[in-house]
Amino acid sequence: MQERPYYSLFDQMCRSSGWVLGQDKGEIVLGVPQEDGTQVSIVVNEFQDSTGQLALRFWSPVAPADRVPADQALLVSYQLPHCTLGNREGQIVATATRVVNFTTQADLTHLIQTLSYYAHFYGKHFAAQ
Repeated sequence: MQERPYYSLFDQMCRSSGWVLGQDKGEIVLGVPQEDGTQVSIVVNEFQDSTGQLALRFWSPVAPADRVPADQALLVSYQLPHCTLGNREGQIVATATRVVNFTTQADLTHLIQTLSYYAHFYGKHFAAQ
């Protein structure tokens, strides 16, 4: 995992933010504490974007897809800053992408804080329905 060109960026970011850096099934996972004492997991997948550049996809589970009406998911996605909701293998997830060469630690820190906040908020919201 440490051979990935962006690993040191995540290591430094997690150390300075008090987050947990780990891995699951070969994927980087960030544990981001929430104000209520819980922790949100953000999974990081790498891929090549349409121009061939190395990019990162960040996602966090929100709720089973059958608990979230499609029209609500679209409405929420339209309103979210820095991220969107998507369907990943039957699970609604909060997700965002960044091209590795065009991002900074400050940008990623803000993105991950925002993504974890909304994944947590809408996870609680859809669980209560």
